[in-house]
Amino acid sequence: MNILNRLFYKKRKFYDDDFDWESYTADSYQRRLTGDVEKDHDAIAKSAELSFDPATGHVTKQGRSLHPNQHLIYEVIGQLQPASVHEVGCGAGDHLGNATALFPEIQFSGSDRGATQLDLARNRHPDLTDRLKLQDLTMPFSRHWPKSDLIYSQAVLMHIHTAVSHFVALCNMVNMANEYVLLMENYQCHNFVQDIIGLRDGGHLAWDETHIYRFDGSTGARAILLSRTPLDYEELSSDAQIRAGLDPSRRRLDRAAEDSARAIFGY
Repeated sequence: MNILNRLFYKKRKFYDDDFDWESYTADSYQRRLTGDVEKDHDAIAKSAELSFDPATGHVTKQGRSLHPNQHLIYEVIGQLQPASVHEVGCGAGDHLGNATALFPEIQFSGSDRGATQLDLARNRHPDLTDRLKLQDLTMPFSRHWPKSDLIYSQAVLMHIHTAVSHFVALCNMVNMANEYVLLMENYQCHNFVQDIIGLRDGGHLAWDETHIYRFDGSTGARAILLSRTPLDYEELSSDAQIRAGLDPSRRRLDRAAEDSARAIFGY
């Protein structure tokens, strides 16, 4: 491989997260929030507009709909009833703000690696100010990070592709979680199920047992749910199960295969 190819190889293979996180809020996130999500859905719901039915396990939203991903997150929280919930990569804080109003008995907190993201969240949800902290999930685990019953991500790990950083982030999420980890991601961007199985069987996860499930929301979204104990959901053993029915993206799938190939599990 010549010098020019080596330079392009390094840039493509190891320095290619989807965004420059220092400028992410201004360059992309805020524009997508207002131009895409808020164009078709309510990102922030009034407390009286949301309700959870324990009998069905479904969340109901009056008025304009929530994004299906948001809707699913609240249904997971409602069905599992954790005492505490932490969102990694909390962005504008809308998921936390709505969830706090819907489940006032649960302790919520959030973190993001971008200070500008947290500034945006505090502006949109001043009542969350003391619950939001700076955290880089791809750093080695810190004993100062919060522990919660449920740790979740929404469109976070799907954008991380530098070296083995998404493996580190997955391990950190499990390390932070007392009981559950929820991944609401684009499931073609990584081989999530394959990678989690590799981490589990290689001894990288802190839990003694890690069960992998598919969770389907009532408005069409799907998610990967990890649990320390058995649950009554569809168990996942392959990425084909979580990708069933999705239009395949060859570019994303090829990149996912490259990312998975970097891992060396166990000892």
